[in-house]
Amino acid sequence: MKLNFEEILDSFTAPILIAEPVFAGDNTVSDFSICYANRSCRESVGFVIKNYPKWSDFKNKITSDVPWFEMGVKTLEGKKSEDCTYYSPATKKYYKIKMELAAGKLVVVVFWDITDEKNYSRSMKELTQRDFLTGLLNRTALIESIDLLLDTCRFENKKAGFLVLDIDDMKNTNDVQGTLKGDEKIKKVADILRRFERDNIKLSRYGDDEFLVAITGMDSYDSIVTVTDTIYEYFQLQNISISGGISVFPDHSSEKDELIRFANMAVHRAKKSGKNRFDFFDADILREFIKQITMQSKLTTAVLDSSFTVYYQPQFDIQTGKLRGFEALLRWNDSELGAVPPSVFIPIAEETEFIIPLGRWVLNSTLRTLKKWQTAYNFDGVISVNISPVQFQQETFVFEIESLIEKYNIKPEFLEIEITEGIMIKNMNEIIDKLNYLKASGIKVSLDDFGTGYSSLSYLQKLPLDTLKIDKSFIDGLTSGNGIQANIISSIINMVKNMGLETIAEGVEEEDQLSLLGKFNCDIVQGFLRGKPMPENLCDEYLSGNTSALLTNRSRA
Repeated sequence: MKLNFEEILDSFTAPILIAEPVFAGDNTVSDFSICYANRSCRESVGFVIKNYPKWSDFKNKITSDVPWFEMGVKTLEGKKSEDCTYYSPATKKYYKIKMELAAGKLVVVVFWDITDEKNYSRSMKELTQRDFLTGLLNRTALIESIDLLLDTCRFENKKAGFLVLDIDDMKNTNDVQGTLKGDEKIKKVADILRRFERDNIKLSRYGDDEFLVAITGMDSYDSIVTVTDTIYEYFQLQNISISGGISVFPDHSSEKDELIRFANMAVHRAKKSGKNRFDFFDADILREFIKQITMQSKLTTAVLDSSFTVYYQPQFDIQTGKLRGFEALLRWNDSELGAVPPSVFIPIAEETEFIIPLGRWVLNSTLRTLKKWQTAYNFDGVISVNISPVQFQQETFVFEIESLIEKYNIKPEFLEIEITEGIMIKNMNEIIDKLNYLKASGIKVSLDDFGTGYSSLSYLQKLPLDTLKIDKSFIDGLTSGNGIQANIISSIINMVKNMGLETIAEGVEEEDQLSLLGKFNCDIVQGFLRGKPMPENLCDEYLSGNTSALLTNRSRA
């Protein structure tokens, strides 16, 4: 009986290829040409191997993860090649590739379907990759699967969206209501997201209060917009404030790491733009990022070169007009960028921790100047220095202040440190202990930007303060016709005075603002009406008795 080997091979459920070597002019193997494919192979990837092309024609269409040529050459030489596995977006299966040498110098390639084995292994692995609190995949689990999701999208010519979500104001929830309430909020967000989970929508808890949603197999950019808009609207219905950033494959990038980074950039912009919104990544975000990288580089140079300047803004007693002291303000004038506002470079300095050596330099410069003024002009006022939360949280901060006070032989009561609510971002008890120690040593403590944070009133009872500064945003509306802002400020001043604290009004630029603040018994005024920030040499002139050196709204700019 004559055997028909093609019929026999066609009966195999495993895809099988047979290839023969293609020789170059120097008799070395340059490629392999497929001379046969069984039925299972033709049904699986027939569109790729149609007309039996060379391996170099089809390898990237099936997968580039398998070293086809290298394995074929080893097999021809009678050497054992390592088995390879890969995922096929065409069949949505996993295969193990085995190659054997047949008579006539033919290479037989067998594709063993190991999908069930892989799925079982993955399900076992997922048990260790679930977030304990929410039950969602953890960060590692989803990120590991993104490569496969993107491979499928490439093969099917589909789009994918990556949505990074960050719950707004979680710190306030944990601080005010407790961590149990914070955990409840995180679980509620996870439950909402689970409503949207599909085969093509994967979810994970990405961080403490962050989530990552992978939306794959979408036909268009608009389809991704529709899904993310729906998610956003549902959170609004549930009265949960959440910020999101979205990147799209392949529009924004084809690389997993870039797509996630771009989504993180977008959520960062959403936070800076007021929170409770979703932003798509775009060229403006990338330009801003590049600008920030440039700024970081310049900051490094500026810190090393000490190319910053300290200006001093005077503060006056409202009732007597006597000089209370100065607030030290950091200024940076770059040769290329010009005058860079503190609102731009301070956040970058904090993110990169350049604020630590920068803040140390400001303290040293300010106390050196204070000592000079005390010696030369009998200055008996206070110098206020802004302290970044990053700087304050350093273990050596208290020691550094004490060392500088000792170095310049200054009484501690002439130094005032200005803090914001951001200083309470973590480890509140330790922060309060540190502030109590500083205050007990004689250093004054002032709360800056009062009224701009969510929980300012609660902090007034916890922090050991001497002074409270009313933010300029309150002062701007002080003289509006409806009187609402005036009533608010009057109430704040009365409340603070009853607590034994001194009040300073910032950003006072008009005479009628000053008049009202005087009637409300505010203690100190600071603003362009009475004095603009000045370089040290003008302060020297003013303290020496030259009152015309003072810069105000009515004087030289």
